[in-house]
Amino acid sequence: MRIVVTGASGQLGSYVLDRLDGSGHEVIGWSRSTGGSRGRTPIEPVDLIDPDALAAALDRTNPDAILHLAAISRVDRVLADPALASTVNADASGTIADWASSNARRLVFTSTDLVFDGSRAWWREDDSPRPILGYGRSKQEGERRVLRHPSHLVARLSLLYGPSRCGRPTFLDAIIDALRRRESRSLFLDEFRTPLDYATAAEALARLVESPEIIGILHVGGVERVSRFEMLRRLAAHAGLPVNLLRGNRQDDAPGPEPRPSDVSLDTSRLEEWLPALDRPTLEGGLERCLR
Repeated sequence: MRIVVTGASGQLGSYVLDRLDGSGHEVIGWSRSTGGSRGRTPIEPVDLIDPDALAAALDRTNPDAILHLAAISRVDRVLADPALASTVNADASGTIADWASSNARRLVFTSTDLVFDGSRAWWREDDSPRPILGYGRSKQEGERRVLRHPSHLVARLSLLYGPSRCGRPTFLDAIIDALRRRESRSLFLDEFRTPLDYATAAEALARLVESPEIIGILHVGGVERVSRFEMLRRLAAHAGLPVNLLRGNRQDDAPGPEPRPSDVSLDTSRLEEWLPALDRPTLEGGLERCLR
């Protein structure tokens, strides 16, 4: 099977390419500006902002399946340029979904837990999205355009963590580096997620792209509901770093330009049903899996 992976030079994309390397599939990575290769996988520059170039790249590459990971995902960047976020997260996703449907090809589109407003815990796939962040709104519109075609899959990802494999630090890398420099950091006590490590997320997505019977919406998250503070405290302790430098605060202590959802933990019962053999570790086990 020929698989195109968009966002191939990103944090998750790097893990996905590593997982698919040697899988027996013909894998082609797409990145907005980065060419070259990763392992045995070629990476081609394809600009999702240009709809004509995107359509031409789809026709030229003619994949059997598409793992659509590319997105403007930094909340501050979406706020600064909502038009760009809409173009990439919604318009380009619609173009890819339309092409995949017209050509009877598999599409797995990655969305986010931030399509929910955070007003309660354990969101299910059939709960109505009510995003309060611009990023969440742009991904909700991407979901809507993908789900116009009933054969596609929207995989809503929870907060992902792990060390970088793409050369740009992840938020976990930044916290660990700060602790190694003996610098304190403050993290929210009242923001809850169901974090999943990058390596397990990549494993789940690889299995999903190979499973055309899984369609609609699927929540892909970890097994534990934790606050950001508890998450980083545990990971820092596991790495042998000084957890006393981590401080707990609340969202009201550090208001931003947009309100942040308090609890977007995902119910993953459907994931357990559809991928029963997928091993999802604890926070500490996930970090070890990424390091391996």
